[in-house]
Amino acid sequence: MHPSQTLAGTALVFLFGGTAMGAQADAAPPSTVPDPAAVEIDSGFDHIGADVHRIEIDDRPVFYLDDGPAEGRPVVFIGGQGTSLAAFQLSEFNRSLRLELGLRMISVERNGFGESPFNPELGYSDYTDEVLGVLDHRGVDEFAIVAISGGGAYAAQLAAAVPDRVLSLHAAAAVSSTLPTRDAPDCDTSLAEMKEEVSRYTHHPKDWWGVPGSPVQAIPGWQAAAYGDATRAFYVNGQMGDPSALAAEYRRPCTDEAVVDAERITAPTYLYWGEEDTTVPVKVMEHWKEALPNVARATVYPGQGHTVQYRHWDQVLTDIAGLGDHRVVCRDGETLLASREELGEDAFLGNCAWQGSDSDRAKQ
Repeated sequence: MHPSQTLAGTALVFLFGGTAMGAQADAAPPSTVPDPAAVEIDSGFDHIGADVHRIEIDDRPVFYLDDGPAEGRPVVFIGGQGTSLAAFQLSEFNRSLRLELGLRMISVERNGFGESPFNPELGYSDYTDEVLGVLDHRGVDEFAIVAISGGGAYAAQLAAAVPDRVLSLHAAAAVSSTLPTRDAPDCDTSLAEMKEEVSRYTHHPKDWWGVPGSPVQAIPGWQAAAYGDATRAFYVNGQMGDPSALAAEYRRPCTDEAVVDAERITAPTYLYWGEEDTTVPVKVMEHWKEALPNVARATVYPGQGHTVQYRHWDQVLTDIAGLGDHRVVCRDGETLLASREELGEDAFLGNCAWQGSDSDRAKQ
């Protein structure tokens, strides 16, 4: 028999359950076959992501997601620099806890990223108007804000615009570029030069979201999902890696409207930082502390870098829910909420699933 015929025959034997051709295929071993009477099938679909919605505000399309119980506490999620609204999905490894806490997450896509067409004339106030337009459209009055990294610039703008509507503000490794205590932004780099500089990221999305060595690598599928957000941000609407939106976001702190009246940000504010963060270093947290009149808690996590918000997202959610006097800890193999009085010096902060990914102690 010719070798190719032998290989073909082998493939057929494999495809037909390991029996010789012409013989009746045996069933799989009994130990691998579930009892059909014991199989429970939900009459519905498993969750694979939040729906993206579209409305018109000031004659321009605005894209947003709204996920969680309608009666839950609304939370405006503002992702980092150059991210689409899908960046919210990267926090959903704690989805069960979020729903248990009754948190409803709303994220509005920023100018030029994802499905949102780029308009170089739009600035911070326009994004604030879009967020408030979405909230009004969804019947939301009071809400909390959580901002990650570059989202801090927009969070400060939103919190200062409607202080009476903000329940709490949560800034995780978030830039201070719209606070009066900020470091002076780089305004010498032209827009054209900035576009040239950042095109290396928009043309190679994996470089934008790659976080080698981060504890988040312990979350199954997290890095792949992060690459997916970068691809959405820079390509999904036909941008083809156009760096204009990202360059404009870098330059936005140089605009006349950038700096807010921080005294108007009166909501209790929670700050979360990684001691080893070199992207948004701990000194930026000091900008927030100096500028805002109502910092409820500022936490620095030793050994953590710029992905500290994901490593301690369970604590962020707990604080947003109004349980800021409790900490998420792992004790005797069980993840639970402990009051400050119940914490020991050696308490492991966060879900037990993080054990082995790091060993940190928070400094507050």
